[in-house]
Amino acid sequence: MSASKTKFLCLFRFPAEPSSKPSSPEEMQAQYAAWKAWMAKFEGEFIPGGPLKRPGGAVVRGGQMTDGPFIESKEVVASYCFIEAATFERAIEIIQECPINLSPDHSVEIRELGY
Repeated sequence: MSASKTKFLCLFRFPAEPSSKPSSPEEMQAQYAAWKAWMAKFEGEFIPGGPLKRPGGAVVRGGQMTDGPFIESKEVVASYCFIEAATFERAIEIIQECPINLSPDHSVEIRELGY
């Protein structure tokens, strides 16, 4: 990592309940193309993450593990990536161009890494 850049964790949040209307094959192709173009445009600043399995995970609190159910929520963290940029403002600019913004019920949380 360059000394002049900072890493930001981006958490992609989707609705907890899947859409009742699945995308058509043509819509899926267009979405895939939009994501590939976005990743290519920011290749030097975008670090891929990946999807997270649904449902899944565990919570460890006070040394005790639970596997759910989790707190009732309208959103779940479904994926993540990293942005390596000079400023927080630049990380926001990159995410503002992300195709996820075409879905009004999706969002991205951006957090600067602490190291």
